[in-house]
Amino acid sequence: MEITSELDGGGVDRLLYDYCSRMVGEIQFDFVVTSENEGMLEKPLRCLGCNIYRVPQIKSGLKNHINALKNILDNNNYDVIHDHSGYKAWCNLYIAKKCGVQNRIAHSHQAFMMETFTQKMLRVISVPITKLYATELFACGNDAAKWMWGKSAFEKNQVYIMKNAINAQCFDFSPEKRAQIREDLGITDKFVIGNVARFSYQKNHEFLINVFAELKKQRDDAVLLLIGRGELEDSIKAQAEGLGLSDSVLFMGVRNDVPDLLNAMDVFVLPSRFEGLPVTLVEIQANGLPAVISDVVTKEMTFSENFDFVSLSVPGCEWAKVISEKNRADSKNLIKNTQYDLHTATDEMRCKYLSMI
Repeated sequence: MEITSELDGGGVDRLLYDYCSRMVGEIQFDFVVTSENEGMLEKPLRCLGCNIYRVPQIKSGLKNHINALKNILDNNNYDVIHDHSGYKAWCNLYIAKKCGVQNRIAHSHQAFMMETFTQKMLRVISVPITKLYATELFACGNDAAKWMWGKSAFEKNQVYIMKNAINAQCFDFSPEKRAQIREDLGITDKFVIGNVARFSYQKNHEFLINVFAELKKQRDDAVLLLIGRGELEDSIKAQAEGLGLSDSVLFMGVRNDVPDLLNAMDVFVLPSRFEGLPVTLVEIQANGLPAVISDVVTKEMTFSENFDFVSLSVPGCEWAKVISEKNRADSKNLIKNTQYDLHTATDEMRCKYLSMI
């Protein structure tokens, strides 16, 4: 069983779908989500024979959350529980242990997070408890392993790296698709900035809108494509309207054709406040898309020389200058034959899961 917040178009959601859909038939995958909204990946997963259960969020009532998850576990015979909430997994793993689940995985998808003192203390207290109830520690990359589970655990090989891999060939750059999509969107002659991310505090869309406002002063032909949805979407739309950018910012929603849409972009911009190892950045390198990224994002997955890491303390006008100087001169796929190829990574993960059964 996989436990996650939702099964929509986000990076972790898509990662789970890509992995699990390739192992269905050999392994039965069920999912527990805490979101009340049905994500776009739920229907295709059900069609593959996966069961999807909903439980209340812990913050809406710990007792209700515990009872709902316990009921699911008591009525099924799971060999493995794989929780994707990092150090917050301790509660679910505790319940799983009480219900007799032998293999309990805590997975870190964050390599850094801006924390208040209270949040940091919560993490410091929670990590040892999570380790106590976990039988396996996972992370999306080396930095995420060290930050969440500790440098010592990483160096002692106590953390398994489940790679944020992709089907690289699906992201090959296509001049034909680029021309068609840009024509369909009415942006044929535009300088197109792109972002694929959930509208959340982490992804820092408000900063991106301010940067784009500065870019418009430098390039009137600039257009911003925002792919995704989330709790801050309405406020970001209001911000764009307030800055007079409504005609230049396209809110695309959650899409299942992201590989095609990347072709239409000239530069990808990700000003995240914190990240783990973003699947999206692996995807854009497969597409050969230049990028400007906040410097808190880990560099361990960077193969492209056409990436710029910029501090969030740098003014928006400087971000805009770096963006405006980017071009799509070379759209070569950089992911082939690397550790982030999904076919190889799936084989590794299949063996890992089967070893627990």
